[in-house]
Amino acid sequence: MNWRFSYLVSAIMLITFKSLQGKVQNRAFEMNQFNNTKNNDKSYMSDSIYLLSDTSIKKKIIEIAEVNIFRRFNPVKLTAGKLTYQVSKTALSSSANALEVLRKMPGVTIMSNGKISLNGQEGVQFLIDGKTSFLTGENLITYLTAMPASSLDIVELITQPDATLDAGGDARIINLKRNTKASNGIRAIMSSNVEQGKYNRMQHNIMVETTIKKVNLSNSYSYSKGRELVDISSIRYLDYDTKEINKDLLLDMDAIRKKDYINHYYNSTLDYNPNKNINAGAYVLLNNSRRIKDEEVISSFLYHHLQPDSIINTSNLLRHNFKNFSTGAYLIVNFDKDSKWENYIDRQNFTQSDQQVQWSDKFLEGKLQSEKQELVGHTEVQVKITTMQSKYQFNIISNLVSTFGGKYTHVNMRTRSFYEVYQNKQWQEDKQLSNAFGHAEKLKSLFIQLQYKTSESIILDMGLRYEDAAFNSLSANETDLNHEQLRSYKNFFPNMTMTYSMSSQQKLSFHYNRRVNRPNFRDLNPFVEINDPYLYEKGNPNLKPEFINNMELTWIFRNTYLLQFSYILKQDPISKSYNLDNNNRTVVMPMNLDYASGFGLRFNATSISPMRSWHIQANANLLYKNFQWITKDKVFHNSRLTPAIQLQNQLNLPFKANLEINCFLNGSTAEGQANISHLWSINSGLRKTFFQDKFTLYIYANDLFRSNRPNITFNGDVIKGKYQESYDSRAFGINLSYRLSKGGKNDPKNNNTGNRLEENNRISY
Repeated sequence: MNWRFSYLVSAIMLITFKSLQGKVQNRAFEMNQFNNTKNNDKSYMSDSIYLLSDTSIKKKIIEIAEVNIFRRFNPVKLTAGKLTYQVSKTALSSSANALEVLRKMPGVTIMSNGKISLNGQEGVQFLIDGKTSFLTGENLITYLTAMPASSLDIVELITQPDATLDAGGDARIINLKRNTKASNGIRAIMSSNVEQGKYNRMQHNIMVETTIKKVNLSNSYSYSKGRELVDISSIRYLDYDTKEINKDLLLDMDAIRKKDYINHYYNSTLDYNPNKNINAGAYVLLNNSRRIKDEEVISSFLYHHLQPDSIINTSNLLRHNFKNFSTGAYLIVNFDKDSKWENYIDRQNFTQSDQQVQWSDKFLEGKLQSEKQELVGHTEVQVKITTMQSKYQFNIISNLVSTFGGKYTHVNMRTRSFYEVYQNKQWQEDKQLSNAFGHAEKLKSLFIQLQYKTSESIILDMGLRYEDAAFNSLSANETDLNHEQLRSYKNFFPNMTMTYSMSSQQKLSFHYNRRVNRPNFRDLNPFVEINDPYLYEKGNPNLKPEFINNMELTWIFRNTYLLQFSYILKQDPISKSYNLDNNNRTVVMPMNLDYASGFGLRFNATSISPMRSWHIQANANLLYKNFQWITKDKVFHNSRLTPAIQLQNQLNLPFKANLEINCFLNGSTAEGQANISHLWSINSGLRKTFFQDKFTLYIYANDLFRSNRPNITFNGDVIKGKYQESYDSRAFGINLSYRLSKGGKNDPKNNNTGNRLEENNRISY
């Protein structure tokens, strides 16, 4: 029946063809026959299909010059030990500064006081282009605020560092890679940001990049200015027995601290590629920051009753000047596709000058006259760091890659503080507060890292790092004249990662590493920072380094979802302690606890899309921490189970607009002798582009409910209390940015400048 139907169709088409042949002029048609042969149990059947084609039409070859393929781009790359976020290819590059970019990174939590945690754990080491920023606390926040977001290319969140990275820190590393990719012609990015909380803050940035043949030059400048506000209240029980309900002596303190700041930031990079095998370059970085802290403090002493026995009014005026001048160069030689030799040298100089003037009036119960005191202090800090590193990478065999090399770091720090007090109508040196401190350090390292692919499904990474560290510290003051400490440490730091590919979409890995957290130089420095006559903060030159063991078991699904179990054990962990001196002054200083341990469960999702226009990044942690320290007659414990969740929502609206809603919740957590109550915050923003995406308007609101208020309770062996801080964190702002480019298209050259030196994050200045 089928063959009869085929012949009928062919006959009809043939008749139609004959009729068309008489009606259509100047056309030539031909009949093409296509056979479809089927095999069916030794009997063969053939079907013919006839198609008409116009042979009078001339054939023309069309050449396509360019084909653009569009797909949804996921800026996050997830592996077991590292999360990579491509900032330059997302809307985050139009943010005001690097600090705002980090606030939106999965798992990153930044407190207003400068504490930064990654996946619920502190002890984060900061790298800029692979080398440590050497900044912590307020100076780090100031530096990140000054760095324009448009200068960033990639942010790496590393939890499993290998032997090529320094062994310092808690295996929590944030690496900011700046955007130095070559592009033909000239590219410029200009942005301006204004933010209004209780006080006004602003920042202006400009970045200009040009490429001429084989030379790429990039320059960026940022200027920021504003005022920050901190409201502090604390209660300290100065003399108590933990078995008693009624405490004896209580100190109630309230302070309002205003900080005015001006920041200048400039960075210039030069990259030269004479051929495909050689890359060379240099950089210069300048950062100048000035801060003025104006603080009013009221301290009240209460003994057995609610009526204060005495009240102290204190005014603090602190002028802070910080300068950073850094320069360096690199040379990378690619011998072939399987071998590479990298060499780096960096020189970093940090200088800091603090001038403090303090006035205090003490009112005693039953006395009309007050006891006035004036204190003047001046502190000078200078830190010089020289670092050199060389490493070589090559393939021993097709499935075995090796990297080995060495590194040398030399640190020289000098600090001098001088205090005078006005007594008996004349100025006298306060020898107890005045001191001098010097610190020299030499760190020599050798490392080797091997990656062996045993089969198609198993990859083994093994590394070993040897570090020889020698320290020489010298302090001199009235109570401890010419106290010199010589210390040296020789240690091996192994790491091992085994990855098993269960399928094309699932991977399972196990990781172990050993690390060391050496005390930063401010923690070692015995000089005193005076907040008020009854609250001092100082360093501890007797600190020992803490050694850390980390283990992680990770499951990854579709390179998008991660589930991880981790365990950490610390020996001699460094933590701030609260003590009393002979004058009932609270002295906050770091000390070594006995040990600390913890385990955690982490879930990460880089891309969840409930709707086509709604994208979510989620990070959740359940972390348990336990601290133990021993005094002369008692053993103390502090432990807490802490849940934490972070959600980043992005909604794509019509007319190229995006709505962002980001929120985080961090439960109560334990940190040494202190407990930090739960924190939460909600931030939102609306982004719109104009003029072919060259102009970006971003309107945002941070900490909408002003809920990011740290509330800390501490429990030492001789003192107990609580401490609360309230920052000017609720703010509304607007950011305008414009991108201008002139010249050719992007040149996909290798960006090797993102692999510069890494250092121990130990300098607080």
